[in-house]
Amino acid sequence: MTSFFHSYDLRGLYPDEISEKEAEKVGKAYGTFTDAEKVLVGRDGRKHGEKVSKAFIDGLKSTGTDLEFAGVVPTPVIYFGQVDNGFGSSAIITASHNPPEYTGFKFCLENALAMSREGGMAEIEEIYESEAFEQGKGFEGEEELTEDYVEAVREKVGGLDLSVVINCGNGVTGVMAREMFEELGCEVDMVNEEVNGDFPNHLPAPGNEEAQKQLEESMGDEDLGIIFDGDGDRAGFVLRGYGYVEEDKVIALLAEESLKGEKGVVVHDLRASKLVPEKVEEHGGESEESRVGHTFISERIHEGDEVVFAGELSGHYYFPAFDFPWDDGLFAAALMTKMASEEDLEQKIEAFPEYPVSPELRIDCPEDAKEKVVEKFAEAYSDHEISTKDGVKVSFDSGWALVRPSSTEPKMSVRCEADTDQVLDEILDEVEGKVRSLIKDFS
Repeated sequence: MTSFFHSYDLRGLYPDEISEKEAEKVGKAYGTFTDAEKVLVGRDGRKHGEKVSKAFIDGLKSTGTDLEFAGVVPTPVIYFGQVDNGFGSSAIITASHNPPEYTGFKFCLENALAMSREGGMAEIEEIYESEAFEQGKGFEGEEELTEDYVEAVREKVGGLDLSVVINCGNGVTGVMAREMFEELGCEVDMVNEEVNGDFPNHLPAPGNEEAQKQLEESMGDEDLGIIFDGDGDRAGFVLRGYGYVEEDKVIALLAEESLKGEKGVVVHDLRASKLVPEKVEEHGGESEESRVGHTFISERIHEGDEVVFAGELSGHYYFPAFDFPWDDGLFAAALMTKMASEEDLEQKIEAFPEYPVSPELRIDCPEDAKEKVVEKFAEAYSDHEISTKDGVKVSFDSGWALVRPSSTEPKMSVRCEADTDQVLDEILDEVEGKVRSLIKDFS
């Protein structure tokens, strides 16, 4: 397996792992793989992005594949542009929130379905390694997407009347966030707006504590603070008087808004607090757990039309009920702004029940021991209600524990929730002890 091919994207160090040479080969492999008549391509604002995207495009065209290049734009704008303009496939040159020295690629199939390893990534890797590339001469054009995207958002959320502060983290959302929210009717102050692939102020990620700190320090009388990640497919939120809003609570809020129209299924990753299914059911929806990872949620959304909203603790939010069925930080921010302009979200969140939850504990575990640890852990709790959708999730009388292998590191992940702090400590001590014991047995 080539080192920079991962479960649902390609990501590696530039130029040590992915240089222009590798990028051109990736373009050739993707062009050979896709049967789309035309591919939509865009990129983030990393300093090597121009070189990497040019090499990728050269490789793509060399297979006879036509493309339209949208330039430097947020990832969800590419998703929108692909669907709105009928492109059969799309490719984004981005390494999201990773440090400046990284580059990468994301691919989408028809209707902006995120490509998983089983859905095409493994085949592209095989073509890449075999170098069995098709040959031809493709055409390259240009596509402008941001104006249509902003208008589509306006049609769904209407005009907004709120003061907001936006921290772009020097990521690609800086090319359009100010203009978009001003056009929607907001008063806007910006933090780290300039697109700078060195990310000089902090890594662009909603969960980054420095990103949250800088945003909160910049808020005066503004009602809402917004943090985007490096390519704009994730968002985080700060409310004046409350602080950073935990992702479980964001999922609960956005799910409620999405259920105001037609009722349906709300999909959430299985690490989410039980607050989420409680609130979903309270507002007439059906909650459904998903494996961790945006390709699994994207595939679930595309299985039918019953999903109205989906959310992950990583800050990916999806909006099928609003015809934005992809992970879209910009639309999430617009919808949250609409909600904050209509009601007191701080008061609403303060009324939510609080369930103590542990931070995600990551325990060293050899790769060849992971499967055995999961299997034996499930056996140890076979007298409990368990789910093996992603690792093992065990239900206790007053809480739950999730044990799952990391897909990117030689580690096991443990996360627990309970009704009280005392019960949480008891569950965490028991489960952590069992996992460490099993790792020792199989190491």
